[in-house]
Amino acid sequence: MSDSVIGVDIGGTNIRVGLVNENLELARKETVLTGSFRNADEIFNQIKQMIEKVDSEKKANKIGIALPIPWKDKTEFIFDATNIPCLETMNIQKIRSYFPEHKVYFENDVNVITLLESEYGASKAYRQSMYITVSTGIGSGIILNKEIFHGAHGYAGEIGSMIVSDSKRNHSILYDGTLESLCSGKALEEESKSLYGSDATTCLLFEQYHKEDKKAVEVIHVWVEYFSNAIASLMQTIDPDIFVVGGAVIYNNPWLIEKIIESAKNKVLENLRDKIKIVMSTFGPDAGIIGAGYMALINSKGE
Repeated sequence: MSDSVIGVDIGGTNIRVGLVNENLELARKETVLTGSFRNADEIFNQIKQMIEKVDSEKKANKIGIALPIPWKDKTEFIFDATNIPCLETMNIQKIRSYFPEHKVYFENDVNVITLLESEYGASKAYRQSMYITVSTGIGSGIILNKEIFHGAHGYAGEIGSMIVSDSKRNHSILYDGTLESLCSGKALEEESKSLYGSDATTCLLFEQYHKEDKKAVEVIHVWVEYFSNAIASLMQTIDPDIFVVGGAVIYNNPWLIEKIIESAKNKVLENLRDKIKIVMSTFGPDAGIIGAGYMALINSKGE
């Protein structure tokens, strides 16, 4: 790598823009809340302003944009942008038109982190791996033989839609049996509100757990049960060498990893029980920005 690049990570909670240098270091970054904007035009005009701030010297001529949508080569329109509905049906070329001075590349937001972790991070030593983020929503990326696997239609890794339960909990506000509806940060926040009031947060739920509040302990116990259902299913369908996990829920509560492993061991074939390996992401909360920038760099080299 010989130059700097702009990384743009568009998430359901935050939009992050950064200048990534040739050593995959984040030189400068800007962050805004995604919910601050009413439409796509406001989002991309704000991103333009953020780019001007992080790259005032105009060092970068390439932008990598990580989007929370299914993605494959030659995608023309955004579909299934469930966490940012205002992006639905938007034309990819229209997005490029906001940045006429830059070459713009796109990829799924979780895939860029998956690739970064595979090349330089926690799964570097392995040819088959998965990265899972547990934040506002839940998503994953899949590495097969050191390459991102997109699937036939760009939906590979959309594990938030996995069915992990067929029995409704009486106290659950959000329920359709999927991993995201039961285990995402949003789902945990809703559980916290149902237990402790409308101002309650996910952080409060975990505080109550550590205080051994019985209601919080039960919620987290069930969370581990459902999340380990997903890990067991993925272990026995994709069979990766390693799972790398990140996202706010995991970053703030890394002790959950060991509980997930222990629970998943009881749900897989006997010979797989000692092969479930789950580790924390190397690149941390800024992985989306750095990964978006890295994706742009490697794609531009192939042209």
